[in-house]
Amino acid sequence: MASASRLERLAKLVQADINALPDRAVQPDEPQPDELQPIEEDSNSGGVPLEEHQVPYSSFSKQTPGELNTERHFVLVEGAVSTYNTGSKRPPTAALPEPSPSLPAIDLSRGDLAAARHHFTPILALAKYPYKFCHPSHTQDIASAFFDAGKFWRREWDLYYIWDVEPANPLILVREKQVQDLLQDINKHLKLGLRIAVSQREEGFVCRFPDHPACLPRYLGRSSSRDQYDSMVQTTPDRDFRAAGERAHGPLDSGTLEEFKQMMEDLWDIQKNKNKAKKAKQQQDRLARQMAMVDQLKRAQRYLGLRACDVAGQTASPHAQQPVDPLTSLQTPFEQSVVFVCVDVESYERVHHKITEIGVATLDTKDLVDTAPGPDGEAWRKLIKARHFRIKEHRHLVNSEFVQGHPDGFDFGESTFVSLEDAPAHVASCFQPPFGVHASNTAEAELIRIGLQEVDLNEKRKLVLLGHDTLGDIRYLQQLGYDPVKVENIIEAMDTAKMYQAWRRDSQPTSLGRIMNDFDVAAWKLHNAGNDAVYTVQAMLAICVREATIRGSPELESMRERDRSARLAAAQDVAVQRAAEEVDGWNASEANGDGGAPVPLRAPVV
Repeated sequence: MASASRLERLAKLVQADINALPDRAVQPDEPQPDELQPIEEDSNSGGVPLEEHQVPYSSFSKQTPGELNTERHFVLVEGAVSTYNTGSKRPPTAALPEPSPSLPAIDLSRGDLAAARHHFTPILALAKYPYKFCHPSHTQDIASAFFDAGKFWRREWDLYYIWDVEPANPLILVREKQVQDLLQDINKHLKLGLRIAVSQREEGFVCRFPDHPACLPRYLGRSSSRDQYDSMVQTTPDRDFRAAGERAHGPLDSGTLEEFKQMMEDLWDIQKNKNKAKKAKQQQDRLARQMAMVDQLKRAQRYLGLRACDVAGQTASPHAQQPVDPLTSLQTPFEQSVVFVCVDVESYERVHHKITEIGVATLDTKDLVDTAPGPDGEAWRKLIKARHFRIKEHRHLVNSEFVQGHPDGFDFGESTFVSLEDAPAHVASCFQPPFGVHASNTAEAELIRIGLQEVDLNEKRKLVLLGHDTLGDIRYLQQLGYDPVKVENIIEAMDTAKMYQAWRRDSQPTSLGRIMNDFDVAAWKLHNAGNDAVYTVQAMLAICVREATIRGSPELESMRERDRSARLAAAQDVAVQRAAEEVDGWNASEANGDGGAPVPLRAPVV
């Protein structure tokens, strides 16, 4: 049914036209007033169609003042039923959606930290979803069924809060899982295909916060009404609140702090309905990220002797780098003769500050000289040395709910149980000569050579810290008591997730298991920290050697073309769907009504 405000607006719009109509005599075959058909409402423009009831021009000439018919005048009588019914011919309202099911119980208490793996959406931005993120042809249907008249707030929401660096008000969030549930309900009820687009993620509609307690949302409570929501927001714990049993955390490093500040700015902007006209800047940022990932892959290849360094002052041709033969030893120098040190840390899934395992894998590029890499670095994999440390105090904590842990499944040597107090020293030893060498991972002859001090144990080698999502592991090491940021001879940190993105030209990072599967490298018992550290080094070798082997070849061009075609096809499907929705919207507007009443001229808003 039309709202009261809309009916009032319609009445004002047509009143002038009604008053201007001339009186005329009733023709014999003309229906009497009580037989007139109700006028149909134009649901698109808000106007009223008058064409069927227009008076023929010829009749005007027959009108004389003496022939006025007062019974044809429109008279407003309070309380009387009008034959002017704007809603009598409207299509029936769609059935209401089924009530959303109650949320399952949650084991978080007020103020508890959320898991770092979760993605979140500002709830006030979500409340504007049909108006800000949907095609206009679907806006009203979605809003009427799921948002208007308090429907959105009567849905159950698990609320989280986070304070900005300079706190004024808390930002209230919901998990992406509950956003997806809402979209699924909308799609089911209205037969749509709504989803969260990549562009919406880039704008901040959905995001994952940095893995540091100062940057993670905290649980606020469960709400099922606007009053509940407002009350909970007004009593949000302050920025300094800590949950019971929560350990103190160290300060944020500068990189994480800047990332968090930018993320919060994006979240506030999207909640305030600011369409940040910064697409050009976003594109520049994206290009900068892509270039940084490609450069990282190239530097890793230089460290491995798979790419020559450009001559200073000269711009290298894209095709200047020749492919390498993986079955012969390399002639290009191993730049800076670095040692790769890879770290993987596992923590308990229910209490993330409880570290359960640390895995360290090392690869000394001195060992690679005169050794052919083999296909995808297969021959070099044998030269990786690995350690697996288990924390005595947490040996009883085994992950099984979100990931399947394998703390007893280290496949590259022997596990070593260490105390929390001694763990930093054990990790530090792997960053020093002989870099993770242990009786369980090294041949006896090499152990003898080290014992005879043929290896300089005081040499300050240049190190490259490697990881898969490296920043997360650095934070865990800092929490443990070992800060690699303070190790002077670490020249940089590298990330296999970013290397693989550069290699495959993906917009999103890929899991370690999927990368290993892509290169057909067996990766058993993932989520054992020692195994994952080894697999991460193997992934780096596979990415770097594969690219160096086929660079500039028809095989690489064919792979790039396949990937390009697949992405274009996916983008085309999205574009076709969007275009079809727009056409349907125009068709619906064109088919309904006659244009309605004149739109009054209004003074422009300055």
